[in-house]
Amino acid sequence: MRMRKLGKGQSVVFCIPEEIQSKIYMAAGNPNDVGITVSDVLIWAISETYADLRRSMPLWAMQGARFERQKAIWAEATSSSGVSMSLQQAERFLEDEAQTLEYRYKPSAATRTTLDQPHLFSNSEGSPYLTDIRKRCKEFDILHFKSSTLQEEQERELSPEIEQERQVERPHPAEPESHHLHRDVTSFVATGRIPLRSPAFIPAFQTLSNTSAADHFDVNEFPSSVLATADYKRTVRLAGRYPCADSYQRPIQWILTSTRGGQAVEDLVIISPYEAQELILDIEKSKSVSLHLYAPQPNLDFPALDELKLYTVPPLGADWQLPCHLRLQLNLFAGQLYFGSSSDYRETCEILSLAWKHTEEGITVEADGFIVWKCGDPKYRFKKSPVKFLKTLLTKIRRDCEGIDKTHWGRILGGEIIESSDFSGDGGKTAGHSLALPLRLRN
Repeated sequence: MRMRKLGKGQSVVFCIPEEIQSKIYMAAGNPNDVGITVSDVLIWAISETYADLRRSMPLWAMQGARFERQKAIWAEATSSSGVSMSLQQAERFLEDEAQTLEYRYKPSAATRTTLDQPHLFSNSEGSPYLTDIRKRCKEFDILHFKSSTLQEEQERELSPEIEQERQVERPHPAEPESHHLHRDVTSFVATGRIPLRSPAFIPAFQTLSNTSAADHFDVNEFPSSVLATADYKRTVRLAGRYPCADSYQRPIQWILTSTRGGQAVEDLVIISPYEAQELILDIEKSKSVSLHLYAPQPNLDFPALDELKLYTVPPLGADWQLPCHLRLQLNLFAGQLYFGSSSDYRETCEILSLAWKHTEEGITVEADGFIVWKCGDPKYRFKKSPVKFLKTLLTKIRRDCEGIDKTHWGRILGGEIIESSDFSGDGGKTAGHSLALPLRLRN
């Protein structure tokens, strides 16, 4: 690693384990009760570098000698008319593929060394390169080593073998919460109105307040148009001083919408399967609310269900509409990784204060794409980047730590700007229709 102007704005901290500490004491020649200085660390680093070079020198010398020997053979077979090599010359390129046990392990005199073998340095008088190699080896005092040891240390190119063993970390056992149907939820089905300050309804993003994603961002800053019931939030009883509910989040499946007499949706509430089961008969008779089946789009091979028209109770009118801001907030909370169109992408980024195009002069954008909040500008409601929160929500909580790099959201969280050409047509949305399917719900 190379650092410029060390000591002028930059500093280095050495973190040394006990094993390396003992080696530093030996290299510097200091007793163990003396503190280690920067000079001691440099002495140890230089000595280790020298030792590594000295270990590699025999292999370097043998490879250089082999190259010079083969270069001479090639020169003999090459003439002005081309290359003409005899069988004897070709055989001189070959080396022993294996050595006998007697040759490798028979006791021999110390003078029998690889560098002294005649077939390696026999032409050292006529080759200046071999003379330089021999001189270099003398400088490192490595003229005496056995060829068997050298052969064992030859470099080999190995294909990497990666072994992966998947270990599933399951959530800790927890006692389930008991279901409860609040009277305000029943009243909402009958009238289509949510009582003011009702404890039965909370903003959807606030249900993530006890997750690890909330450690990176204040969930109260998210829009509160999409609601969820208290029974939807309750799943299990968490113990401990700092309980984490990452592994106990309920998927978004059943949704209630109210129109209050019109055709445009006024309220969107996520409910639990228990509430859907208990209220199904009242919903069938209600003229104020509708029950919708929903699931986030897992990949581009499946059509998006965010129009909430796949299955409804009762059937929707021809002019029923789901506002765009409710649909986008629902997809974001549910963890949908794809956008149906460039306009959805643009509006979602504007909600989250993320850059969706190349920025203009005067606009400050952080490295993760967050547009710095400007005082008095209603477009930029966030004072802090929500990127870390979204990464935890989309990968750890909604996708069980699966990779999302190739998805739209994965690219956004990676700092990319998605072009209009990356969106296909209508985004695979399902045309509005209702299915006459029997409704069977489970708690």
